[in-house]
Amino acid sequence: MFFLTYIYQVIDFALKINIFGDFKYKAGVFFCCAVLFSICYCIFIMVNIVEYSDILKQRFADEKERISSFIPNDATVEHVGSSAVGIGGKNIVDILIGVSDRAEMEEVRDILVENGYHEGHDSHDDRIFLASREGETGEGDFHIHICPISKDSYKDFIILRDYLIANPDRAKEYFEKKYEFARMANFDRKKYKAIKSEYVSKLLLDAKR
Repeated sequence: MFFLTYIYQVIDFALKINIFGDFKYKAGVFFCCAVLFSICYCIFIMVNIVEYSDILKQRFADEKERISSFIPNDATVEHVGSSAVGIGGKNIVDILIGVSDRAEMEEVRDILVENGYHEGHDSHDDRIFLASREGETGEGDFHIHICPISKDSYKDFIILRDYLIANPDRAKEYFEKKYEFARMANFDRKKYKAIKSEYVSKLLLDAKR
């Protein structure tokens, strides 16, 4: 959202020094800026569910090659999430990095941050979360989950991915549910994540049976 703040500051400064002239013109500029802000808000804050794109698998392959060049050789890199299954959603590419322990988790995190990633607010003891952009992510962006291979946090990503690939009817149902959850959340991204998380937990229980 940095660029929106920057646009606002520039326009606010211009208004203060009277660069736009009479009041009606100022009001028009203000209205246009308000519309622009509303559009950007919808793009970056509201959840947008889209059909799957084949480009995502190549996006993963390219990024795997890039990050594998600087993380430890013993770390595993897996494609997980909906883009690994081949179903739509926000079309973010989820990458799972498996490490040996907490110390290596932190080491890999620091390396990724040095190479353009940003740590999010969803990290905990056995998982560190990073994203390819500091603000809200969108189609084609990357989410990275660093987990010890021995922990359930790592295994659950693999179990759910493999279950959905092996059960295309459940995968299709999951994709359709995303539209339903988005409507239930009034397309609010935070609410959507909460509703979807509850469904995914139940889906994971089915996968483990």
